[in-house]
Amino acid sequence: MEQEKLILDEISQSSEKKAEKIGKRTFILIAMIVVGAASAFIGYSYYENQLLANATTHLLEHYNSNYVIQNLQGTVVNTWVSWNLLQGQVLHVSIVNDANLPDDKINAVKNAILSNETITVDNSLLHEGPSGTSSTRYKGWEGALADLQRSPTKFFIPQTFAISEESNGAGDIVITLTNDENPDGLSGFTKSISDGNQILKSKITIYDASQLSSLQLGAITRHEFGHALGLAHSTDPSDLMHATIRTDYPYISGCDIDAIKGLYSGDERSQVICQ
Repeated sequence: MEQEKLILDEISQSSEKKAEKIGKRTFILIAMIVVGAASAFIGYSYYENQLLANATTHLLEHYNSNYVIQNLQGTVVNTWVSWNLLQGQVLHVSIVNDANLPDDKINAVKNAILSNETITVDNSLLHEGPSGTSSTRYKGWEGALADLQRSPTKFFIPQTFAISEESNGAGDIVITLTNDENPDGLSGFTKSISDGNQILKSKITIYDASQLSSLQLGAITRHEFGHALGLAHSTDPSDLMHATIRTDYPYISGCDIDAIKGLYSGDERSQVICQ
């Protein structure tokens, strides 16, 4: 019996040691999987941002924009203008597809207005801060303006947009996609009609549309739609609203959102000034 007890004790101790070894191996394996997954996610996010940056930089290197605001008396207005809407009023946007673009490119135009997606970019890539700090950019104006409803302003900031594809150009904002070339070499042009400091209608034209990729169409639409909301050009060459898009990340910045808030609060500068 003593011998059997000794044997059983040895077997029990051996089993415990094996179980302990297996437990340690399992823990190490799980830890390695977690670290590997985290590294892969961070690496993929960086890769995705770089891919977007490289693709967009190449595609938009020759992009130029212009805009004009004209009042009902025919003179050009250089002061601030905004929409004067009722609280909660929806702006109607009509897309006129004269270039016969496929659905995927039309969706790129729509997403530049309606998307709620964001992209996080390291500030060192934007020359706005040290490496390790980051900024959020918005892919669509509806998402970018969503939080502004909490901040009271003199005029209601448009935050909801209804998009249709009406060939007759009905709507508050009309986006015409054409294969025509602009004689001044512009890729996009926005003309707004105003009464005093109130926008009545905005017309956006995107030229040579069939030659543009979905990324290009999205970036140009974001820029021109900023004009349609009342913004002038940005003083910052790295901002979406600069006259010539030079940024690797042509998305809506906090600077653009602040400019919208100031504009609809009665700030007589519609220019985007980034500190």
